Parts: sequence; structure tokens; C-alpha cells
Amino acid sequence: MNDIEASKAVLLEVMTVLANEKDKIVVVGGWVPELAFPNCGHVGSLDVDLALDARSLRPMAYETVRNRLVGAGYVQCENPLNRFMRGIGTIEVKVDLITGEFPGEISGESHAMIQAMPVWKAHGIDLAFSHPIELKVEGALPGGAINIVAIRIPSVAAFVCIKAITMNERQKAKDAYDIYFCVSNFVGGITALAEQFRPLRNDPLAEEALQILGEKFRTINHVGPVWAAQVATDSAEEREIEQRRAFEMVNDLLKAMNSRLL
Repeated sequence: MNDIEASKAVLLEVMTVLANEKDKIVVVGGWVPELAFPNCGHVGSLDVDLALDARSLRPMAYETVRNRLVGAGYVQCENPLNRFMRGIGTIEVKVDLITGEFPGEISGESHAMIQAMPVWKAHGIDLAFSHPIELKVEGALPGGAINIVAIRIPSVAAFVCIKAITMNERQKAKDAYDIYFCVSNFVGGITALAEQFRPLRNDPLAEEALQILGEKFRTINHVGPVWAAQVATDSAEEREIEQRRAFEMVNDLLKAMNSRLL
């Protein structure tokens, strides 16, 4: 089992362990493109990022998210406390628990207390809770057994917005690649994806994200196309092609959205 396979096995195991809370958990981060578009060539992810709905997870004495994970062999980190590690042979997979900001509903601190555990509030993650879709995913657990689990992920439109906001907060090339991958693989093409943005039309987070997306992909030499191409291919000859394609596809999407949302 390689690193990517181990990470997916952990994702499936976590959602198996927390199955009765699946309606309060959304998978975010680098696994979303592969789950949304399986077997389309996504590079996968080494980490598992889960967004917990701080508004609906009830305080519990024993059957908490933390206790379930620890009981399944996960080790809680001392810093940060919302991170858990799962060892599979020599491979260590990181599981991060995050939540939304929920303006007006959750206190303005940087962390929300979920079942007595401080969970970091990430900007943009609210979109994962307001625009989720549910999938059935089949695969091997760390011990080798096959399971089918229900997993909620953001809609592709919401995920593109989340990743755009993330691009504005860190330097990680895979964020741009994940956007490019989703845009280029969406069933129905640019027009269909632009239509999926319609429910996000009046959401301030989505408006912020689309402004950032336009800035990051403003020209072929801006960080969006450059970073996307760096992850998409190891070939210097193909990188220029991927860079131009990423620039053109994201800008075609923005133009399509402007025309359809007017």
C-alpha cells in the first residue's frame, strides 16, 4: 500500500467509525476531486480533512468524535488538538478536523469547542455545509476489508470557492491544481459548471472566492495557472500546455458565470 492508498483507506475508515454522524461531517480538502471524479487521473491526497458542523454535533460524555477515533487506533496530537494520526505500517496519515466560522451563530474565537475539543475555524468552509452532496464510496479499509460508506463533500462549485479562498491564505500549488482538475473534468463542461454556481450567487463567501479566483488566474503567468501546471505534469514540455489550458478554462468559467448570473 502506497501513501495515497493509505490515505484513502484512512478516509474510508474514519467515515466508517463516524458513520452515525455523517450528516454532520463534510470531507473537504484534497480528496474531494477524486471522490467527485473517480478514476479521472487526480493525483490524490496524503491527508484527510474533515469539516465538522459545530452547530449540530451535540455535547456527549463518551461517544464523542475524539473517543471514537482514539478507540479505532488514532493518536490525537498535542498540538494542534484537532489533528489525529493513523499509522498503517510505516505510513503515517494525518487527519485534520476543522469547522466553519458560522458568523452570528458561533463565537468569534479562532476555534470552536466541539464535544470539549477545540477545532480550528477555517475561512470559507461554511460553503461545504450550505452546499453539500452525498456520494457512496467503495474501497479498502486499512485492514484490507472492503466497505461502502456514505460521504458528504461540497458541491464542485462550493469546492472551487473554498479552494480559491485557501489559495489566498497559503502557498500550496495543489490548491490551484484541484481547481483546474475539477473545472476540466466537470460533466457537461464549463456551461454546466457555471450553472451550478447559481445557488451561490448571493453568498458573500462565494463572491469573495470568485474575486480571488479571477486574481489568481488573471494571466497565464499568474500563480493559478503556474501552480496548476506544476502539479499536473512533471514534463517541462507539457507544463506550458497545461498552464495555458488552466488559464483558459478558469477564465472561460468566470466568463460563463458572469453571463449566466446577470
